[in-house]
Amino acid sequence: MKTQNIKLIPICFLLLALAMGCETTNLDLLNNPSELTPESADPDLLLNNAQLRFVAAIAYNEDNEDGLNVRAAETVRMQHLFGNYSGPFAASNGSLDDAWKDLYRETLQDINVLLPIAEERDLQGHIGIAKVIKAFAFVTLVDIWGDVPYSEALQGSAVIAPNVEDGQVIYNDMLVVLDEAIAALNNASIMPADDLFYAGDASKWITAARTLKFKMYAQMRLIGNFQSEINTLISQGIIDDASEDLEFKYSTVSSATGESRHPYYALCYDSDGADDFMNNYYMYLLKDDKGFNDPRLRYYFYRQTPTAPEGDFLDCEGDAVINFCYIGDFYWGRDHGYDAGVDPDQLLRTTYGLYPVGGAYDGDDFKPVTNNVGAGGAGIFPFMLSSYVKFLMAESALTIGTTGNPRTLLEEGIRASMDKVANFQSSAITASLSNILIPDDPDTEDVNEEVTVGDRPEEYLITTDNVNNYVDYVLDAYDAATSDEERLDIIMKEYYIALWGNGIEAYNMYRRTSMPSDMSDPVIEAGSFMRSFLYPAAESATNPNIPEKPVTTKVFWDTNPDNLK
Repeated sequence: MKTQNIKLIPICFLLLALAMGCETTNLDLLNNPSELTPESADPDLLLNNAQLRFVAAIAYNEDNEDGLNVRAAETVRMQHLFGNYSGPFAASNGSLDDAWKDLYRETLQDINVLLPIAEERDLQGHIGIAKVIKAFAFVTLVDIWGDVPYSEALQGSAVIAPNVEDGQVIYNDMLVVLDEAIAALNNASIMPADDLFYAGDASKWITAARTLKFKMYAQMRLIGNFQSEINTLISQGIIDDASEDLEFKYSTVSSATGESRHPYYALCYDSDGADDFMNNYYMYLLKDDKGFNDPRLRYYFYRQTPTAPEGDFLDCEGDAVINFCYIGDFYWGRDHGYDAGVDPDQLLRTTYGLYPVGGAYDGDDFKPVTNNVGAGGAGIFPFMLSSYVKFLMAESALTIGTTGNPRTLLEEGIRASMDKVANFQSSAITASLSNILIPDDPDTEDVNEEVTVGDRPEEYLITTDNVNNYVDYVLDAYDAATSDEERLDIIMKEYYIALWGNGIEAYNMYRRTSMPSDMSDPVIEAGSFMRSFLYPAAESATNPNIPEKPVTTKVFWDTNPDNLK
């Protein structure tokens, strides 16, 4: 994924001059009079590249098609995991080498160069944004890997093989960095020309910084009571409206020189069809778990065919260890860990829908993805949304007594998620509804009658009535729960569903709570659940101070029992 082509060519020369010939965390600054120097660097270019590489590391990397979000989502059944836990995550596999490099060599190194320049030129807006991204990057590194290089990293030739440091120490330092970011943004008179998240709105960056602090405290609730800190942040103002959402917006642009569409769209809406499988358990949650369709179902997933799988396409049928195999209604997916050979079904399998990848809304039109249907890849990567915040607030209110009624916050989280999805690229929904196919006989799966938009079944859309019915169902279950553990399970399942598109927060949630408690079992012998990822192969092979660790090693905030699957 090349994301957005914003001043990328100049920054490549700058980075070559600043970090040429260095390993991931051995980022030597070379003083070559024939090359650019830090003093002559453009702060806007540095910040621009830091933002782009941060997104690439988290969401999806164009070099090997793996970002941290991909691997986290596969682990927690949000995307299909092909094989066991040790396969895609093994240190020898190197699947996350580029994500690690994007965070250290590009994102954090550019910020390391930028900050003294911005300080000298009194560019408080640049400083504030850079420090928010720095904090987010280090928090993510800790959440994924645990102990990582920190104070000895980014020191160039002074420290060739940096040691890892305790994740809690890094967290504590990042809370200070975020306070520094807020102070800088409060004093910013000039904002960067290329703010790819909030278009130069300092107040929204301040809100995002507070929200990241809130998320960190909520993440640490198992090791201490941070009720006071969380309540203070809530009173100061955290993300509580969609206009404040921290998200990266993709476009519909694709050319020989760059790819700016959502990476999942670029992967699955192309000439060879959908390359990913959807996870049956996750689709089941929206299709059947409550006995009726989640209103978001047709927005999340897109079906390419009005036929059910059979024969070789349904070789899981009758297998006793399979959880779902085929969930019906033309939703073609795979169970967690299912690793049978891949059939030529790229133009048959269900794929990503309209939200959040900018794909197609499923209006029963059953067009193949090779038509580049839908919103053309103009999707988002949702780093932190107002709906996420509501669910986290509900969790902390229930577990440690922070501000708010958990039941009310649960409802607000659901409604915020529904609104976000319903209002996302609505023109693509209108286009889909212009040509609808529905079954002649509702009791069969034959689809051959073309009808008009007016015949559209309302249960497939996010309407006021459908949302109200959904909310009533969830709140009835919440009221019927007999323990806080049962109530928390309901909150976390709704959070999990709302998190579609952000596997990292789902991975964090699952390790913190062991919920949803009905998470499907792997259908193969998957090995130990990944409590943290193995260090990237390229880093562990070149740095003797990066110790080998088992995947059962927990990050510092994870004191949850060893009961994950």
